[in-house]
Amino acid sequence: MIEKKTLNICIAGLGTVGSSVIQTIMNNQGVINKKSDIYFNILGISANNKNKKRSFNTDSFTWYENPLDLAELKDCNVIVELIGEEKGISFELVKKALENKINVVTANKALLSRHGNELFEIAEKNSVLLLFEAAVAGGIPIIKILKESVYLHNIIKISGILNGTTNFILTEMENKNASFDQILKEAQKNGYAEANPTNDIEGIDAAHKLSLISSLSFGSTIDFESINYLGISNIHIDDIKNADKLGYKIKLISETEVINNKLKSVVEPKLIKKKSYLANINGVLNAIKIKTDQLNPLILVGEGAGGKATASSIISDLYDIIKNTNHKSLGFTVKKLQKFDNFDIQNNISSYYLRIMVKDIPGVLAEITSNLNKQGISVETIFQIPENNIDSIPIIIVTHEISKNFLLNAVSKIEELDFVSEKIAIITIDKSLE
Repeated sequence: MIEKKTLNICIAGLGTVGSSVIQTIMNNQGVINKKSDIYFNILGISANNKNKKRSFNTDSFTWYENPLDLAELKDCNVIVELIGEEKGISFELVKKALENKINVVTANKALLSRHGNELFEIAEKNSVLLLFEAAVAGGIPIIKILKESVYLHNIIKISGILNGTTNFILTEMENKNASFDQILKEAQKNGYAEANPTNDIEGIDAAHKLSLISSLSFGSTIDFESINYLGISNIHIDDIKNADKLGYKIKLISETEVINNKLKSVVEPKLIKKKSYLANINGVLNAIKIKTDQLNPLILVGEGAGGKATASSIISDLYDIIKNTNHKSLGFTVKKLQKFDNFDIQNNISSYYLRIMVKDIPGVLAEITSNLNKQGISVETIFQIPENNIDSIPIIIVTHEISKNFLLNAVSKIEELDFVSEKIAIITIDKSLE
């Protein structure tokens, strides 16, 4: 008879994800027994409030009021950190566990994006793992694929939709012809957006994830500050309708690549072709496109958040630990990580969508196109939409490819004109995304 391998687990944080991890282990023990010689033993649990109603009976497990006490348990093999603070107690717990030679599994992308370099170095020094499949794209196994399946490929570019909240909002704005504020409230009501949605809607959450993907893909040091990010809070329903008329959809796209040995990592709303694959990823789904030198592009689609999806990735990391995987936490050893110079996003060459609100007076179009021409910007498409609001009307312009700094120079001059009534909307058009 094969002797079972026992993995002693401590779990800190018992919200939706933490509770789902426990339930998955309890409910799937039969499947685990059938497929492996593994036994997951939950040694201890900790959370803010023991008396809170949960989907499992907390009395079935040993409770610790202070999560830091979990890192002192000599029989603990892994701590699953699901508290979710960017620093604070989450950082203290993870650091203490790694220093005490305890493996850590976390879904905390903000913690790793801001403090990962220090924590991964401690893990490597103490010959333990700090795994984070659940921190990026929920149930999509993007970390494992980058660390294993395509690890020896030359990764050219990663692009995709990394935030389900913003994808839901953009999808529903289009479907219901509703404003950003209306759909944000609906997302909060349905549990797709936090009470304070800033991290999601301003692109910060996606930027946290992209900083980790960049490190795995190119061996870069983790550097959140190197990410250029812009959210969707300024996307107007008119922009979505205009994009549709032009043959595009608006999606919050995250992408990372190395250009001339400079790291370009950007999160921003983009107009992408309606027929492209990513344009048709709707609702709260995430999608990631991997372009390498060895394969046609791989596209992974799945649930980017939620209890079961995230728990699935945590269980996968626990399985890797008990298998005694030889893979490094980040794929690369810490000493091989490289600090890249940042690509200057102002030098990015692309087509752009402009929505310019102007007073309905003669000579407006001529003045606008004159300012564009002075910066060498040619116009691909231009149209004017009649409005019931007699005070101002929108002029929609699609430019040919131009360096962004020239565009911004022209826009700043146009915004100074007396007939321009509000800040000009600028959205990148990406014709390369299929």
